[in-house]
Amino acid sequence: MPRRAKIALVAAGGVLAACLLALLASAFLDRPATTVTTSAIVSGTPEEVWATLVDVEGYAEWNPVIRGGSNPTGEGDTFVVELDLPGHDAESLEPTVLIFRPDRKLRWQDRLLLPGVRDWEYEFVIEPLEAGSVVVVQRLRAEGLLSLFADEDAAREGLELMTEALVERLGGQSR
Repeated sequence: MPRRAKIALVAAGGVLAACLLALLASAFLDRPATTVTTSAIVSGTPEEVWATLVDVEGYAEWNPVIRGGSNPTGEGDTFVVELDLPGHDAESLEPTVLIFRPDRKLRWQDRLLLPGVRDWEYEFVIEPLEAGSVVVVQRLRAEGLLSLFADEDAAREGLELMTEALVERLGGQSR
């Protein structure tokens, strides 16, 4: 094998090893990461708000960002989310439910290829207030190597649009 070919092969191996090391570090350290959070006071009981938020099939009626999909049913479940983030092409995700606590919290994660490449975690948390209203906190976390290129403005706009639509559907006020 010619010397140039050996050098090229060693260099390619080094680049591949560096990429794998960066990928593993990203997966284990959950870095880099971007988090966007919104919240609103919404009219309704925790049970009523939960029923609206886990009815992904019904999102097409009111949600401008998640246009539908299938409903999550429990931890470990995989379901479908039809996502239409502002300024981006629509895409279909198949996230896995990480936390499913009825009337309180839902968290799901969607991964691109392997852990540490592009991991999205979305959650909503329902916090009861006085009778007849709750605070809904929505959070989107993008982590992994490709999160460096995440469109934080589109993520923030998407969560704000979803929050406004939820307030419009159930009543209440954005915070």
